[in-house]
Amino acid sequence: MLTSEFLPFEFGPLRLRRLPSVPVLALALLPTLFAEPTAGATIASWVELVGPRSEASVRVVTDSATCPVLMADGQQLRMQLRAEPGPLFSGGMDTKAPEFDVRTCEVTSPEGKTVLLDGKALPLPGHDLQRVVVFGDTGCRIKLKKHGDYDTQDCKNGWPYAKIALRAAATNPDLVIHVGDYVYREVPCPSGNTDCSNSPYGYGWEAWNADFFEPSAPLLAVAPWIMVRGNHETCDRAGDGWFRFLDHAEPPNKCEKFRPSFIASVGDLGFLILDSAEAADPKTVDVDDDDDEDDQAGSEDLIGTLRSKYKEAGDSIPPHTWLLTHRPFNAVRVHKGQEVVDNGVLQEAIGRTLPPSVRMIMSGHIHMFEALSFGDADPPRPPQLVVGTGGDELGKKPEKPEAINGAQVTDASILKRFGYMVWDRGGMKWKGSLFDEDGEQIAHCKLTERSLTCKKEH
Repeated sequence: MLTSEFLPFEFGPLRLRRLPSVPVLALALLPTLFAEPTAGATIASWVELVGPRSEASVRVVTDSATCPVLMADGQQLRMQLRAEPGPLFSGGMDTKAPEFDVRTCEVTSPEGKTVLLDGKALPLPGHDLQRVVVFGDTGCRIKLKKHGDYDTQDCKNGWPYAKIALRAAATNPDLVIHVGDYVYREVPCPSGNTDCSNSPYGYGWEAWNADFFEPSAPLLAVAPWIMVRGNHETCDRAGDGWFRFLDHAEPPNKCEKFRPSFIASVGDLGFLILDSAEAADPKTVDVDDDDDEDDQAGSEDLIGTLRSKYKEAGDSIPPHTWLLTHRPFNAVRVHKGQEVVDNGVLQEAIGRTLPPSVRMIMSGHIHMFEALSFGDADPPRPPQLVVGTGGDELGKKPEKPEAINGAQVTDASILKRFGYMVWDRGGMKWKGSLFDEDGEQIAHCKLTERSLTCKKEH
């Protein structure tokens, strides 16, 4: 159990912090923590890292007719409108049209100032990072499969994301990384199903709030985030919400399949964010689809697109960088009883050109934990970390692979558990701790340069 005595780091000097325990009562009362907002209220607020010099965007969702005014060291800081109520784009999947009756506001936070919203300080980035929380694939699944069957989770009692977010907030991180896939309540709960009855659905505000903003509130309040776009945020799914709420840049005039790559950084640690939401490998089936992917672009076209998007940020990669992208370059999963590799087209397009400064690739998409290293691969290959453990139903566990995309796997750890990961820094070394939804540590990892090793707790 994560308690105030938890001090998870063992390398060298570090800012040590006593972490607050999470009372059992608080977990029991979790549904009451998110009261209905009053008219004209701030419904959600958060801070995103969006640039290479710790640039941060303050975001607010409000049902007021105007954007709120922040206070920055006693001076008014007016927010700008990012998205009005109503859809940004037309189109969508075979479900109800997305409805947004809220406004999204934003402003770039001024450097070196304390910024207040409704009298409370916002969690702006500091000058360095010592603790980073990572997870992804967090929504509660209500899906109609291609053959008419439903795939549903117990969104009332069995979906763990709210608990995970509360536990992760108690670790007092400096940064939170969400590796994509926020909204899973795609269709109405099937008749007679009590696990998801009366749940909102579709891709509008109600589904976004239920799946992400409401349960994320404790964690949004304590640290800035980096948001990665997942395949659930594509243009024919929750793309409207992605662009109005979470995309790092100003919303485009029309929904874009691939967004420009960009660099975010704090201190000397950089993050290369690569949009792979639409980058399903045409040679394999997608983890969320039941049949084939005949509508996918050919491999050569996709490879060219991915290379061009990578090059948009490729010349400015900092000396110590983590590559963040929803679909993994090199991982394994099980589909219809067969083990398949994700993602050969990403590895072919970009993997051979990654500079030594990229120390690790961090992804989601596969709903479990995977840590895979490749030793003396030629050309050298950074380790692959998958933390798709945030709440959506877990996948089938594959066997540890001997090789992936032509490279020998020298160290592999695969776990099928819900949870979140905490990375703590000591110089250029990092220690990772994987916790389950109840705060029990279930694995520990070490990252030095490009060497990643993980072991399951006994």
